[in-house]
Amino acid sequence: MRIGELAAATGVSVRSLRYYEEQRLLAPARTAAGQRVFVAQDVVVVARIQELFAAGFCSSVVRELLPALGAPEQDPARLRAAFGAAVARLEGERAAVDAELAALRSLAARLGVAPDTRVRAHGGPHDAPAAAPPAPTDHRDRRLR
Repeated sequence: MRIGELAAATGVSVRSLRYYEEQRLLAPARTAAGQRVFVAQDVVVVARIQELFAAGFCSSVVRELLPALGAPEQDPARLRAAFGAAVARLEGERAAVDAELAALRSLAARLGVAPDTRVRAHGGPHDAPAAAPPAPTDHRDRRLR
């Protein structure tokens, strides 16, 4: 199957599939004209790649895990180690985020910032608190390495 057919079958963009190949997550055959040719098994591989990305793994870790996922009975220790490391990293990230939230709340309280006191100027009922806009992305990369 061609790259467009794989994209349609998986719901993944052609650009993403090219990226997967660049990262050596997929290894399609090539025609004499240089066009990529994928096999039916690549649909399963792309689904696994998507699951691992959704779980927070970066492409270099995905590349290491794909062979073990193809035959987990051959290397269960590698999978346990990778997933254990992922859980530990996420728990560490959660602890760091919790600490940052506590520091932010403490600072807000110390400065007298009252987050839920929105009153209409005309003396009407209180407004429902507006959802906070998302914070801009900072320098931290929370992908699992």
